[in-house]
Amino acid sequence: MFELNLNKDEHCRVLLEECKLYFLERAYSIENQFYSAFYIQCAESTAADGYEAFLETPMEHNYFRSKLPRLNETVMIRFFKLAAIYHTIRMVRKRKKEISWEDIKKALFEAYDLTESEREIAEILQRCAFLYQAGFQDLFIKTTARYVFGDKVLSAFSFAFIGNFWYNSYSSFMGSFTGYVPFHVRMERAMGQ
Repeated sequence: MFELNLNKDEHCRVLLEECKLYFLERAYSIENQFYSAFYIQCAESTAADGYEAFLETPMEHNYFRSKLPRLNETVMIRFFKLAAIYHTIRMVRKRKKEISWEDIKKALFEAYDLTESEREIAEILQRCAFLYQAGFQDLFIKTTARYVFGDKVLSAFSFAFIGNFWYNSYSSFMGSFTGYVPFHVRMERAMGQ
């Protein structure tokens, strides 16, 4: 699939683009216009975040940059899947009256081709976000480290970096998703299909 002589940065770029295209294709196939647009934007936004986190933020304690040697197709796919799970849960939690977890999770599972264990992870994270809001961010940070990179222990710097990354990722994602077409307009259009 990949040329073995690519350097780590080039390898990361190839992985980001291939994963983005894979998930875009799946998101475009969703019938519901709102869900399709949501997951299209999610794939685009995650790729942009990946470039920033893995390649463009040369900080001493950049957790993601430090993981470049471990990057492979599985790791990058998991990164994209967790981003979609995170954005979905945060959006539904904020807009419970307009959209339900039960409705959108079907589109999430379809667009991101979640395995049975990944579906369980999504359900656990969703329950935590809705029932124990204060613990959600901590659980998601630990899930990122463990599920994506296999890390069981995080330094305080890594913990803070991952938490800040996901917070900013969601903020920029929603900013771009609703920047030109407001959320309620997207919902109305989808309901009028």
